[in-house]
Amino acid sequence: MSTIVFVAGTFTDNENGDSKHRTFRLDKPSVGEDLYYHQNVVAYKTGTWWNISISVYNDYLTPPPPPRINMPVNITAIKVYFDWGEWYNYTSTTPVQMKPLEVKVFNVGNVTPPLTVAPETWVHSYTVYVEYIVEGETAPRMDWYWYDDNFAVMSEDHFNGFQLYNKLKNIMTGITILPSAINATEAQVLFVKAYMEYILGRQYYSNGEFENAETHFQNADLYFADALTAWNERGTNFEDAMLEYYTSLADAQRIQANAALNNSYGWIFFGIGWILIGVGIIVYGARKPKAP
Repeated sequence: MSTIVFVAGTFTDNENGDSKHRTFRLDKPSVGEDLYYHQNVVAYKTGTWWNISISVYNDYLTPPPPPRINMPVNITAIKVYFDWGEWYNYTSTTPVQMKPLEVKVFNVGNVTPPLTVAPETWVHSYTVYVEYIVEGETAPRMDWYWYDDNFAVMSEDHFNGFQLYNKLKNIMTGITILPSAINATEAQVLFVKAYMEYILGRQYYSNGEFENAETHFQNADLYFADALTAWNERGTNFEDAMLEYYTSLADAQRIQANAALNNSYGWIFFGIGWILIGVGIIVYGARKPKAP
């Protein structure tokens, strides 16, 4: 599942020169580092739905001279332009009135186009415009807008490789120090295989060979999972063996202790026997009749 990422932006009012503090977000994209583009991108796979949410704060002020007054406005459309030459216009049948200093949220979206329309060879730019009419006027304005250039349209192989790379990159950073701490040869070998597949995947991905990159990233992911399983099984078996060893050792020590105790009892009884014999001799000597 892709995460929801909020991208903070600022709309600019060119006429008044004021900063319109509004927030802008792309819903449910995959966001992360892309080795092919050498930057962080907001990624959508062709044929999937992209969606933009905009929080608009109406702080429109009448132009100078003073006194400057906050005015109501009517939002008539949200328009998005992408650098592949396409406008996506969302016009409200009934204009949405916004009182002074009021905040409203607008949502727009569409299907991510095929690569024949929006090539994946570069990252695309886009601009979101808020079209509005100031109360008392008739001409629409489009001087509230937001711009960015991080929108990536991806093929399925590219998109899958992108997600796998961003899943693996932090994991693989630590693999180089893991083998020295692993006491299972099978797990060590699998970790090394995972890292080698990851490096091959990076090379293919950087060159734009996304199908090969996806294959190697998948192999790296599988080897890593197998390595964890082998390490876990080896560790569990080792712990069980150590537990059995210490249990056996404790049993042996207990047997030795019991034997020593029994031996001491034997010597005690042996000593008592000699004491009794001595007493018998004394008693016998005391009772022996004297010679006439």
